[in-house]
Amino acid sequence: MLRIKSTRRPTVAEIQDELAQLRYKNKRVIAIRNVLILLLIASAMLIIVTNLWFPVLRVSGSSMQPVLKNEDVILCINQQKDNNRGDIIVFYHNDKVLIRRIIGIPGDVIKIDEAGVVHINGQAQLEAYATVLALEPCDIEFPVTVPEGKYFVLGDQRSTSMDSRSETVGMIDNSQLIGKALFRVWPLDTLKNLQTE
Repeated sequence: MLRIKSTRRPTVAEIQDELAQLRYKNKRVIAIRNVLILLLIASAMLIIVTNLWFPVLRVSGSSMQPVLKNEDVILCINQQKDNNRGDIIVFYHNDKVLIRRIIGIPGDVIKIDEAGVVHINGQAQLEAYATVLALEPCDIEFPVTVPEGKYFVLGDQRSTSMDSRSETVGMIDNSQLIGKALFRVWPLDTLKNLQTE
């Protein structure tokens, strides 16, 4: 005996309910897609901004202790001009990134005596940030005059820092600058404005 299945036609209310569910799902998919696109754009903008104007860098080494320690993370501002004595700058040297403090700006006459005391334009400097004063490692003759467009830089840990006292590093040209260190942002418990050092 042949049995025929009866197929019930959906009611108008059921069709409207199904259409409403499909519209809701479609709106949700569009909303999720839009949020993902916005997150992607925001991430790309953040990467561009941090690379071009506000580089974030990790400290490697001990040459800037005690102000900056190994593995600290710092926020910089990309700035080639208007750097002053005492500013901590980040720069390229032989495909490496170094962090040092500006001691001499263009026109300054720098001398470091045997005790490691820095003299700028004949005036001895009180450097509270420098832990141990030292002349070495040094292979240049003092006094030196800082030429236009360059900076004389030293690490705060003078006995171990390779800096402008060595011909290997020399004076730093504006073209080498990545930027000026603004804040230590990691570890969070040591968040600090580096412009007050």
